[in-house]
Amino acid sequence: MIHIRLGLIGLIGCLGFSLCVGDCPLDHYRIGCNADGIAGTADDDQLFVECSQIYRHSDPNHSSDPTWLFWHYPMYYSAMYSRYQIGEPGFDIITDDTARHLAGTANRDYCLWVECVRIRSGLTARNTSYGILFQQPGDRFCHSTMPESHIHLQYRLSAPAGQAISTPYWITYRIVDSLGKYEASEEFTLVFFADPMPGDVVVDGTVVGSDLMRLAEYW
Repeated sequence: MIHIRLGLIGLIGCLGFSLCVGDCPLDHYRIGCNADGIAGTADDDQLFVECSQIYRHSDPNHSSDPTWLFWHYPMYYSAMYSRYQIGEPGFDIITDDTARHLAGTANRDYCLWVECVRIRSGLTARNTSYGILFQQPGDRFCHSTMPESHIHLQYRLSAPAGQAISTPYWITYRIVDSLGKYEASEEFTLVFFADPMPGDVVVDGTVVGSDLMRLAEYW
């Protein structure tokens, strides 16, 4: 899991969409398998997450433009709720690439779960329509049992009015298949407010040996 610069910004007024990704202006993680797209290689049965939209509209002053300006999303302050919030990116399934498309039927041939591996304290992600809440490692939801494969979470951070946030907040996910057809994906991290510090490859607020080890995996 290298923190990759990709993305889009936007504030969602409602949660729980039924639109397909092609109709939704917001960013999405797209879940598939066989990342290299080549049959007969080691990753054929490993899940992966396609991240090309992530951070696409990361300039808060031009939030509708595809700038990929930062390696993080801004959040927008709601005085009504005394919190920062943003409603993207969402999750969906790859449907337009036969080499990377999941084989079979969701919740019958495979059962995908979105799991939280790490999260900075104070940050939450939720979809109140479906009872989804991420606030600590181990929290998860079953993507394969959702009414639609296209789903958005709202990311929130409570803060008194006027409090500026200048340090990064993050959540690290992975995708697992509880039926065992597919191997778990690599971890992938979503960052808000500020870019991670130089050298923080794992994205946990520190630069230690684990960052060097993770970097070496991709050298």
